[in-house]
Amino acid sequence: MKEIVISFAALAAMPLIAGVTMPKFDLGENVRVFSPEDGLENIHRATEAVFQRQHKRQFGPERQAFLFLPGDYSKMKTVNVGYYTQILGLGRSPRDVKLSNVKTPAALDKNNATCNFWVGIENVSIADTDNNADPYFNFQWAVSQAAPARRLYVSRKAVFDWFYGWASGGFVADCVFEKQAGSYSQQQYFYRNDSFNAGIYGINWNQVVVGCAGDFASRSKDGAKMLSECAPTGTEGVSSNWRAGGCTTVVGETPVVREKPFLFVDGDAFKVFVPAIRRGSKGVSWGEGKANGGMGEGKILDLARDFYVAKEKKDDAKSINAALVAGKNILFTPGIYHVDEPIKVTKPGTVVLGIGEATIVPENGDAALKCADADGIVIAGLIFDAERASKRFVVVGDGKTKVRHSKSPAFLIDLVYRVGGTGKPGKTEVCLEVNSNDVVVDHTWIWRADHGDHTGWTANKSKNGIVVNGDGVTCYGLFVEHFQEHDVLWNGEDGRVFFLQNEKCYDPPGNETWMSHGGKKKGYAAYKVADGVKRHYAVGLGVYDVFINTNGNSVFLDDAIEVPDAPGVVIENACTVEIANGEGPLVGINAIVNGHGHAIKTGKGSGGGYAIQRVYRYSAGKADIAPDYYRR
Repeated sequence: MKEIVISFAALAAMPLIAGVTMPKFDLGENVRVFSPEDGLENIHRATEAVFQRQHKRQFGPERQAFLFLPGDYSKMKTVNVGYYTQILGLGRSPRDVKLSNVKTPAALDKNNATCNFWVGIENVSIADTDNNADPYFNFQWAVSQAAPARRLYVSRKAVFDWFYGWASGGFVADCVFEKQAGSYSQQQYFYRNDSFNAGIYGINWNQVVVGCAGDFASRSKDGAKMLSECAPTGTEGVSSNWRAGGCTTVVGETPVVREKPFLFVDGDAFKVFVPAIRRGSKGVSWGEGKANGGMGEGKILDLARDFYVAKEKKDDAKSINAALVAGKNILFTPGIYHVDEPIKVTKPGTVVLGIGEATIVPENGDAALKCADADGIVIAGLIFDAERASKRFVVVGDGKTKVRHSKSPAFLIDLVYRVGGTGKPGKTEVCLEVNSNDVVVDHTWIWRADHGDHTGWTANKSKNGIVVNGDGVTCYGLFVEHFQEHDVLWNGEDGRVFFLQNEKCYDPPGNETWMSHGGKKKGYAAYKVADGVKRHYAVGLGVYDVFINTNGNSVFLDDAIEVPDAPGVVIENACTVEIANGEGPLVGINAIVNGHGHAIKTGKGSGGGYAIQRVYRYSAGKADIAPDYYRR
């Protein structure tokens, strides 16, 4: 199949619809800007050629962004999306770009989407058909980690798996679904500030719904249980059907959030919209009657005037840092950027935005990116890769401070961190260190690779995924996996976490060496709140045992979660799941939190096997525990 590459020069000469003009701005060779006037068949051939090249290249070097100018593409064939590809609409509203359908076919055999990573879709609408009963005609966003869907208007039924094959997690925010959305084979899922007009369904282990609107509470199924069976958990504004046998937690309002900045076109110019901070919000940020032509509250920046546009092979840390010192925001176009010094974001209100899975690789032994302790910084849409030893990937704030930023927090949005797997050896002590107060993390996957090249206990070494030292830090959609000590280490006060997906490391060598607390406890808890913390809240936590690469050694973890026994520290709806090999050595997790909650175990002669164990609530040494799965 011959790939169709449409040049900016050719597009600029084409007449466009409804007064839209091709912006006279070059975003580089890895960005393709489409208009309906280009010919729908030409556009489909171009997108399909990229998909065919990228579909199986999980650790490949190519990065790609498809930008769709406002218009009607609903007669075009389905756009298939493979690795390192992002779809972005350039309208003020998702309704301005109307696509027929989008799919993410499973990258593994047997419809398995558990390795569908590193893709994204934003600011488009998906048209409807009359065949929603057939999954073939559904909007199939069959993904797992690091594949956010944002700011969508979806008219057809949405399915988050590939023809009922396994998938392992997802993040959907600021979207409207007119028909049912969900998956019967997804393991866990996180929704934030969405509107569901015909219900959500499915999900097996842990589903968290924060600040969402619509009729989902009365019309949705969660396994065999209705969301209408949700009952208050004891925390204001939080309800759950866990006690009724379900797996869903509903948080009525989102405490504080800022939606992700995005590109749009205004006349013949690219602009960037930076949404305003919302507090106590419910439902989407955009729509009819909203400010800025339906975009919602926020500010509009001019790409040519206010941003430095970084391009692969052209820019490095020196040129990017010079632009930041000059007061510019940064747009990273798709590509891989090797930095021989940390990128330094120092000015309040700076926006650093990546598109097309832009990737930063530190080659300085220190960090990829450092943020000053300043108001209103936004870092969004980037991958950070370890290809050499680096102390950390991203650092926010220089150290512990009393300066507060509650009125204008820093936001870290859609950031992905990878240690190993990519073809070159990589090591880091900590992927993300948050020292500033009031920072908001809105979706992240922090991953010590369990597969790919240069993986193993002594190969891709990394102690912690995220270390939080600041106070008042909030996380939505926290995906952190496989680290050698605590995946999450929380030292600050007043932390809040809404949803955790965690698999413990696959490859601990055995409890002779994998011990914590001075050799007194087996393994390292996935979620650790430091002993001196007085106030902390976390809800919807899943920690899974996949001890399968232990060189035949038996391995156990004593506690999935460790927290201080203080009245102000509350854990709600926490579970562990046993998914390790039943024919292997004896492995498992002995308790869910602080010695409470039934064990999971597997291996020859264990008497265990697959299981899910739950704790409904834990605080100050008291646990409310679900019945033992093995004794049902």
